[in-house]
Amino acid sequence: MKSRLVIKLVIVSNILLVIALSLLVIQIFKSESKSKNITQQVTANEVVSLPSIEEETPKQDFSVSVCGSTSCVWISSIGIIKEGELDENALYQRILDTVIPHFENKYGGKTFAKNRAGSFIYWKGDIRPDLSNIYTDVLNAFKEGKSKSIQIEIKDLPGTEGTYATRYIEIDDSKQKLYVWIDGTVIKEINLSAAKKGYQVYGVFPIIDKGIAPIAPGEKYMPYWMAFYYSPKQDSWYGLHALIWWYDDNGKKVYEPEEYIGVRRSRGCIRMLVEDAKYIYGIFEKGDPILIHE
Repeated sequence: MKSRLVIKLVIVSNILLVIALSLLVIQIFKSESKSKNITQQVTANEVVSLPSIEEETPKQDFSVSVCGSTSCVWISSIGIIKEGELDENALYQRILDTVIPHFENKYGGKTFAKNRAGSFIYWKGDIRPDLSNIYTDVLNAFKEGKSKSIQIEIKDLPGTEGTYATRYIEIDDSKQKLYVWIDGTVIKEINLSAAKKGYQVYGVFPIIDKGIAPIAPGEKYMPYWMAFYYSPKQDSWYGLHALIWWYDDNGKKVYEPEEYIGVRRSRGCIRMLVEDAKYIYGIFEKGDPILIHE
């Protein structure tokens, strides 16, 4: 009897276990089905408002380097590219704030030349970076939208940058060289015979007068003369003109040798070859500025 009772209890327990497992499977199936229905409903209602992969992925930041012969300065796209658009004003300001000061510090910087007639800024050194196209070069690099390096040429350049006036003459006394600036471009470089040490003047000098061949003290002729400064000490005018000439005792013309170009010989005037003096005489008029610096 006892053995039969045990067998019956085992059978009943197994039946109850099977029933419990069946109920559990049914519950899991219902739960999964309900979850699937909810997911399908959310997808159907909200799929149009989900962001695309492109919208979720921000554009990669990049930088443009501007390099001279020994150093570089970097411009990051952060703050320049805003909401996918290039802010040219911000880029221009970044160049003014970072690139220009970097190269000025590296290559001697700038200073002023001034007198009563005016003032101007010029580079102290003759060998310096050519930054004339820096904004355009950096702007084009940013338009490409990727990291890039821009190499700046280091050259023997004028002290000014062509911005003083539409047309003007620049004279670099230390190099004994004249630059003809027209519309921001040097259209001619001219070698000079400058004034002796102690007779130079620096600053802004408008052309006061012109003459084809006026006569200087000592019966010396000054071809294509353009006066720019009156010296009270010498009671005479300084001028730009060609190498001088005069008549000897036999009435023969004597010309100052061309080898004097590059040699300081005068007490204020600045001389050049005849063809060079004639060239600038034909371009510049009274009132046009001459900028002279060390």
